[in-house]
Amino acid sequence: MWEKRAASRKKKSGIFGTVFGKKKPEKSKAKVDEVTISLPFNFKRTIHVDFNSQSGLVGLPPEWESKLLTDFSKAEVVENPDALIDVIDFMERQEKQKEAKKEPEPLVNEPPMNPELAKLMEQAQQMGIELPKDKLKETQLADLVNNVDNPMEIYENHVKVGEGATGEVYLARDKRNKRKLALKKMQLTKDNKKMLVTEIEIMKSSKHPNLVEYIDCFNVTGYLWVAMEFMDGGCLTDILEEFEYVQMSTSSVAYVCRESLQGLAYLHSYHRIHRDIKSDNLLLTTNGEVKLADFGYAAQLTEGKNKRNTIVGTPYWMAPELIRGQEYTAKVDIWSLGIMVMEMAEGDPPYMEHPPLRALFLITTKGIPGLQNPKQWPAEFLEFTALCLNIEPEERKDSEALLKHPFLKLAGHPSEINTLIEKARQIKKEMNLDG
Repeated sequence: MWEKRAASRKKKSGIFGTVFGKKKPEKSKAKVDEVTISLPFNFKRTIHVDFNSQSGLVGLPPEWESKLLTDFSKAEVVENPDALIDVIDFMERQEKQKEAKKEPEPLVNEPPMNPELAKLMEQAQQMGIELPKDKLKETQLADLVNNVDNPMEIYENHVKVGEGATGEVYLARDKRNKRKLALKKMQLTKDNKKMLVTEIEIMKSSKHPNLVEYIDCFNVTGYLWVAMEFMDGGCLTDILEEFEYVQMSTSSVAYVCRESLQGLAYLHSYHRIHRDIKSDNLLLTTNGEVKLADFGYAAQLTEGKNKRNTIVGTPYWMAPELIRGQEYTAKVDIWSLGIMVMEMAEGDPPYMEHPPLRALFLITTKGIPGLQNPKQWPAEFLEFTALCLNIEPEERKDSEALLKHPFLKLAGHPSEINTLIEKARQIKKEMNLDG
């Protein structure tokens, strides 16, 4: 691409300084000719990006130049050049991934480990014990899939209920126990295989009431079928889409936050990051259950390697350190939770009215704007949201600390969630009839 910033110059010694390994000769009475070293000549410094164009930056590809003219003023570009370069660099990498039809690699150096092995590793490290290397071998797809049962025979009544970036979701029934379940069917490719293995491994080894339950998975003629519990309330987005008519109360927001945090605290305790917290990935039941789903972008860390620097997630919910390409921790999930809180309060995440490029720029330079009607929310709500959205990750609270916040004591009854689900469905039904 083009250089993000000029590299810092370092002072060097060598032929321009004293002779190495020799003492400076004593001055003699005889006259000695002095050697003079001239300054460099014909020196040319190439500048990849400058600030003299209509958009504010020179040296950009034409497509980025046009985007800047649309989304930014020249004053903004000149005032925040580093932030803008970070954002453009981020967006370019995202576009290259789409063009190559490759999913972001969720694991870089560390293989996924189940919670028991992760805990064993920590204990061994504390005691100075080195575990056999075969304990750390990377999980393979063959280690995860069920090679005994035939899913075509045990699951019936496949009805398509949704479609996402990674595959299609069907409602099915297990003939053996008559249980309804969600069947996610994803095509296996060379590019997505590692990501899917990670997703299955994390789902399979994570057992918590606030995480969608994994049931089984199968390799069916080039497709990975993943059987999960069926969440009959859909996702939180289904409620927020009807925000004009169905709004969440303080108690229902607090309830969703508490349940989400309990799931996150469990993941974080095993050094795992979800990396894509948003309303689409929060599933509900008509009994009021709230569970985290979609672990396609989840990452496994270790006690010794507690930071990561790959860029994944959804732009409007993304933490500033992710956008800047800096190393990050599980606190990126806390930022995304804070954005989801604002989403519940106002129907959409902040900056949703802007295109992604400008939204990312505003997040890194301006932070998150305040609520449109802050007076309708209690002080506990405002403080909780501010703690989640602290732009400095070191000062941002973690999941365990936030679980103790007074705001969560305002959580309502699970039945409130069912009421919201029913209202949203009724509105959607009436809209479809009118249309």
